[in-house]
Amino acid sequence: MRGVLLGFAAGVGALQTQAALQSMWLAGLITLCAAALLVAMRNVRAMWRFPCCTVCGAVLGFCWATLFAQAYLQRELPSEFEGRDIVVTGTIANLPGFTVQGARFDFQIEQVAALDGVVPSLPERVSLSWPAGFQGRATQSVPDLQPGERWQLMVRLTRPHGNANPQGFDYEVWLLEQNLRATGSVRPDQNSRIKNRRLDRFVVSFSNCIERSRAWLRARILAALPGKRYASVLVALVIGDQRGVQQSDWTVFTRTGIGHLISISGLHITMVAGMVAMLGGALWRRSFFTHAELPLRLPAQKFAALVAVTVAYLYVLLAGFGVPAQRTLYMIAVVAAALWCGRLTSVSHVLCLSLGVVLLLDPWAVMSPGFWLSFGAVATILYASAARIAAHAGEGRWQRILTAIAPEVHTQYVVTVGLVPLTMLLFGQVSLISPLANAIAIPLISFIVTPLALAGSVAPMPVARWLLTLGHWCIDLLAQALAWFSQFSVAVWSAPIPAAWMFIAAAVGTLWLLAPRGWPLRWLGLVS
Repeated sequence: MRGVLLGFAAGVGALQTQAALQSMWLAGLITLCAAALLVAMRNVRAMWRFPCCTVCGAVLGFCWATLFAQAYLQRELPSEFEGRDIVVTGTIANLPGFTVQGARFDFQIEQVAALDGVVPSLPERVSLSWPAGFQGRATQSVPDLQPGERWQLMVRLTRPHGNANPQGFDYEVWLLEQNLRATGSVRPDQNSRIKNRRLDRFVVSFSNCIERSRAWLRARILAALPGKRYASVLVALVIGDQRGVQQSDWTVFTRTGIGHLISISGLHITMVAGMVAMLGGALWRRSFFTHAELPLRLPAQKFAALVAVTVAYLYVLLAGFGVPAQRTLYMIAVVAAALWCGRLTSVSHVLCLSLGVVLLLDPWAVMSPGFWLSFGAVATILYASAARIAAHAGEGRWQRILTAIAPEVHTQYVVTVGLVPLTMLLFGQVSLISPLANAIAIPLISFIVTPLALAGSVAPMPVARWLLTLGHWCIDLLAQALAWFSQFSVAVWSAPIPAAWMFIAAAVGTLWLLAPRGWPLRWLGLVS
């Protein structure tokens, strides 16, 4: 199974490097053949089974990503409707982002007005901007847009395109991953008989309820912290919306290597799901203080696992379903499924299954640096911790303290060193101050700020304001310390993007250096 999933990931990644796509019927035929061959692998000798399964998995991954891409590309905006004013009716499909220039949001099109007697064929979902001004003049004001509202808008659309900047953000790939096959802007309606107007305050659907909940939480946090600089950081920790964080703050977070904490990370999801699952399991054992004898109908462990998956799923929905959040959700789900089925499973199986599910649902995840850093960090920890035996606590107090913090120190060391080659390949720089900054930021954000932000976002006033103010004060202190760290010239090591052979050599040396205990001459890894 692990060979199939690793091969599947390699095949999906290989497809993203191709200049052209195979036809859908050919990709479907090859997929069926590879699946049939994979079923027949049961009769292959054990020594050949893993490489053969890996090859079949790679073929399946390549063809699956091809089918995905072909299906999305077929929804492209026809070129004859580019740059023309079109009246559409639909709903705001995500949490709008507001700036001084206007608003940006996704729009789910439900109906299109005829244009010259022809109803344009438009993608179902487009990305729109509502500018506060038009051609330098304030010709329209941006209303208070909320997710789930139904609007009639006059829009002008274009096909997706982005700047071809080496090592820069690939906007076209991001639009393709989000299934946004057109972008555009809302046109001013002063000289038009058709006005931009709201038709319904809210259209009930599952996704609209999720996005409206995210908007409600963001509004509560910002209202409780008016004018506070780091209120947007608390918003990012609660709902994963990072658009309000100032660029100067991002520069400090990046230079100190804690940018991964300014959002809903896997650690936060696991912590919240685990706490709620423990509470649910304890109440279930006590039958919620009734005489129902619930543990006789369903073991408390299975109920707690169900609660953990449910809470993690809801939290991931609030986070916007990013790759790190998906990885955590799928790992929790796999462990819960193994518990329900009464089967023990290794951590490597859990990680590979999570990898396969992420790429099955989103083949373009391999284009995201967060995908590689997220799975790379977990894989590195598992590799370096294999066969690692915890030392017994000594008799003295200091020995017990050292024994308690040794695993955390080792994990931070492994992640810091293990991701250096990958970080250099993706960004061309590594934060040297990151170990110290993370040693302060991880416990502060994970165990103090995030619980305060979550509790404050739902607590009644004025308790919510007190909790959020305390969380903001902690972030303010942390930001001051990080700003001082980032001022050092040695805080960041920058270098040209390494060549392929240099990256491979560095990766091999890093694996040798971080090898489990008992590996001979581990210090030789420093040579690479």
